[in-house]
Amino acid sequence: MCSNPISMLARLALCMALSGCTTPDFGDSEAGLALEDLASGLATSRLAAQTPRPTRESISFMTGGEDHAADLYQPPQGARAGIVLVPGVAARGRRDTRVVAIANTLTRLDFTVLVPDMPGVRRYRMRSSDVHEVADAFAWLASRPALAPSGHIGIAGFSYGVGPVLLAALQSGIRDRVRFVLAVGGYYSLENVITYLTTGYYPVDQPTGTGVSITNHLSPHPYSEAAFIRSNLDLLERPVDRGFFRDYAAHITGNRMDENEDEPVPSHLAPDAQAFYDLLANHLPAQVLNLLDKLSPRMRTELDGINPAAHDLS
Repeated sequence: MCSNPISMLARLALCMALSGCTTPDFGDSEAGLALEDLASGLATSRLAAQTPRPTRESISFMTGGEDHAADLYQPPQGARAGIVLVPGVAARGRRDTRVVAIANTLTRLDFTVLVPDMPGVRRYRMRSSDVHEVADAFAWLASRPALAPSGHIGIAGFSYGVGPVLLAALQSGIRDRVRFVLAVGGYYSLENVITYLTTGYYPVDQPTGTGVSITNHLSPHPYSEAAFIRSNLDLLERPVDRGFFRDYAAHITGNRMDENEDEPVPSHLAPDAQAFYDLLANHLPAQVLNLLDKLSPRMRTELDGINPAAHDLS
């Protein structure tokens, strides 16, 4: 349908951004039809009526000596480009209805779409190994010219998935083949993310040359804060400390068995758990960097592994 699907994707991304600022008039352009299709979710749309139904199959493949699973979407009329689609932290992962809807829209735009299964992320564990999972999925799709003709292939990431996508695009084995990256709702600095999750403060961009830094304050969503806690549970040494933080995360989200229970209070935490708790309990933005430095080496290594700000993106 689209003569240049990569340019089409760029226009679609712009429309997605602008639609949050105004009441959109989708119109009859390809980008408008695509945006309407996205807004319809899994319901009908003009784009769906004009294009063949995408096919989806569950596949398994081996790359880098490791087995992987994924969902592969293909346009019946043949693909003009390929894309690896990486969702954020969601329990259903590649089968989340929002992910399925986006994959269907992209397939209707003549993309082959590969959505890798990332079981760790589905279990709220975010690790540096996620970067290699994304790179392996890209390498597999890029090695199949019929699925990504003429090397037209890129990666897209949403929310948490943006970090692994950016860092995967830097990997020496694939970096010269990544034609585009699409990042939606992601992050650059994990220090900023953690500052917001623990204190509610976030920096506000200022014009170049402005010497004064400005921050705003909002209450972080309990889901995001709890996801950060759960992601680091298995990096703590003692099971008893992991149990405390499970209760702490459940308290934050209101998912404790007894909703009237008080906030869990730590008792005799091991040094690595105490350092983690000190970070979570802190409300002063200026203290975050110092508290991050006090985390266990294991935890700091994993955080650096998914932190684009810790890597050269030039």
